[in-house]
Amino acid sequence: MENDLMEKLKIAITLTGTDSTSKELILRACEDTALLELCTPVFSDTAEAEADADALVLVPAAGATPGASQPIHCPADAIEVIVTDKASFMPLTKEPTIEDITKLRDILERDFDIRSPRIAIVQESGMQNPDLATQATTEQGINTYGPYTAEQILAEDIACHFDGIIVAGGTEAARRIVAELTQEAPARFFAGRESVVTAVYSPLRIDTAENELAEVAELTHPIYAAIDIIRNRAFYDEARQNPLPKLFHDRREDRKAEKSEKSEKSDKSDKSDLSDKSDKSDQSDQSE
Repeated sequence: MENDLMEKLKIAITLTGTDSTSKELILRACEDTALLELCTPVFSDTAEAEADADALVLVPAAGATPGASQPIHCPADAIEVIVTDKASFMPLTKEPTIEDITKLRDILERDFDIRSPRIAIVQESGMQNPDLATQATTEQGINTYGPYTAEQILAEDIACHFDGIIVAGGTEAARRIVAELTQEAPARFFAGRESVVTAVYSPLRIDTAENELAEVAELTHPIYAAIDIIRNRAFYDEARQNPLPKLFHDRREDRKAEKSEKSEKSDKSDKSDLSDKSDKSDQSDQSE
């Protein structure tokens, strides 16, 4: 297991558009020596490379101005998680439920190697179930807190006390909090699938030399996130595999098998005796 994890992972990087500048940025990001020690980046123009790789990183094409290129949309069968250096955010377009809290708990434990994660709920308007956090804690054993408003979660850096934050209000509400919370380049992770798929947080935009350096950093974050998720999943799944098979012969099983055979033979013998008696009785009746 450890030897498998020490081997270089194959990470497919796919550009969702045709843009020479973005390709140049990807090549520059892949020149990171620390990154090359951990994985082998493979550039591909299509998402089909996912089948031959350990993970897929999606990169939206660069635009000269904001809005010039469209961001990557989360697949319908996945759960979007915004990964930052402070916490992981799960945006929702509806009021969260215990099922949503459980899903985020499972993602944090398996994909991010966080045991007993602390989860906060952020919702601006009043919740129909204001006791949801208490129910999740007492009934499901999930450390859940809130609901908070965006201002409360940002005040005095409260977000740092939580591992995962559910934001009711959709992706835009989560992005506003992330923008205020951290200056580091976030990454997007499409959780809930067997394949590991991450994406650059927002479409690339190059207008200055300083911005170009920032975009290179934003490209490497989802690659590192994918590497961590692959390894965390491997350790999590290995720890929950069936224990080693028995290396001794249990004679109690032999005795059970012997009793079962004797019981079957006895039943067959009883049925045979009854059949013989029935035949003799029929013959006796006929002779009379």
